[in-house]
Amino acid sequence: MTSEVAPCMPFDWWRRASGRSAGAGGGLMTSEGAQGRAQDICRRLQEALDSLATGTDAKDHPDGQSEENFKRLSQDVKKQLQALLEVLQEAERSSSAGEMQNAPLVKAWLGQFLGDDLPKHLVQNLTQLEFEVRNDVVTVFSAVVRLGATLTDDDLLQQYVKDHPQFFELLVKGYETPEIATHCGMMLRSCARQAKLVQTFLSQTAVVLKLIQFTRHEVFDISTDAFSSLHDFLLNHQDVSAEFLQANFRDFFKIYNSLLQEGDYVTKRQALKLLSDLLLGRKFMRVMMMYIGDDSYLQIHMELLRDDSKTIQLEAFHIFKIFVANPNRPPRVHAILFRNKEGLMKLLHELTPHRPDDKQFLEDMRTVLSKLEALEPPPRIEKSGGYQGGTQPDPSPKSRGSAPGVAL
Repeated sequence: MTSEVAPCMPFDWWRRASGRSAGAGGGLMTSEGAQGRAQDICRRLQEALDSLATGTDAKDHPDGQSEENFKRLSQDVKKQLQALLEVLQEAERSSSAGEMQNAPLVKAWLGQFLGDDLPKHLVQNLTQLEFEVRNDVVTVFSAVVRLGATLTDDDLLQQYVKDHPQFFELLVKGYETPEIATHCGMMLRSCARQAKLVQTFLSQTAVVLKLIQFTRHEVFDISTDAFSSLHDFLLNHQDVSAEFLQANFRDFFKIYNSLLQEGDYVTKRQALKLLSDLLLGRKFMRVMMMYIGDDSYLQIHMELLRDDSKTIQLEAFHIFKIFVANPNRPPRVHAILFRNKEGLMKLLHELTPHRPDDKQFLEDMRTVLSKLEALEPPPRIEKSGGYQGGTQPDPSPKSRGSAPGVAL
């Protein structure tokens, strides 16, 4: 993570975003001296970050003097963050549940904080801060997100992340650095609580796909944290994420399905759980139909039914059953299920739940076995009177390939 700090943006950035001009009415200039306090604290915080970025090389030259200087500068940042947090909390207390009583005060603080580009600067300097100060950064950012959500007529934070697409890039890139990975993850999940921020995040397709890649990180804590962030962005506001998945279906699942095919046990299990939540959610009906209509995806889950881990087999079953239950299976999906039904039924008969009294699983299994047993030959086989030796025609293009052990 770079520690370079860009010059402050003009303060009137937030005035443009909120539709106000300098000297506008509404009490903004006089509300408890909000503008002056905001300018003062944000200026001091910016100066502390500048000093930290340019005035110490403590991590590269850990002699006593530089280490002492590093701690002093880091504590100065902490002092300004705590001052900022106090006024943000004051602004939160000034609002009633559902109705802002002091919106100009909130706009003053958010406008100054965002106008000085402090979110980006704080993330850029996370690696330079002591651990407890990084926690303060997360706390301040969470307060900013909550405050932004209280403004019904303006959305300064959404406008900020739209105008600064590199902000989400920086947060996701934070997973590359173990020292700040969980802090960046917490800030991402704060954003995932607000539908408009989810919409902006998902509009940056490359950033979303990069987040998926981090779910395969070799460090367990990082991969798990990345999965938590991906989970929240996809499930917290399903109307928004459903549109994203429909528009980016191929690109998304090309990378996501690689987690199922190439990931380790933990990656496969987490990926299957999230996929099950997606495909079985009512908001994702169209996504589900697109997914279960693809024969190459069916092959992935048929192979997972043969995984060495019983847990993976059980998770895969909850996806596989949707392919079988679909009354309008595409010809290729139908053909693959028919040609493999004996092997599948044998495999499923041996698959038992973790709890013998899991009635829902047992009912689902009976339904799947019944539908497999009742499968009729697909039209091409039926018309030819069945195959009497020789090579069966492949119902899917050669370029698709097939999962090992799956008859096509």
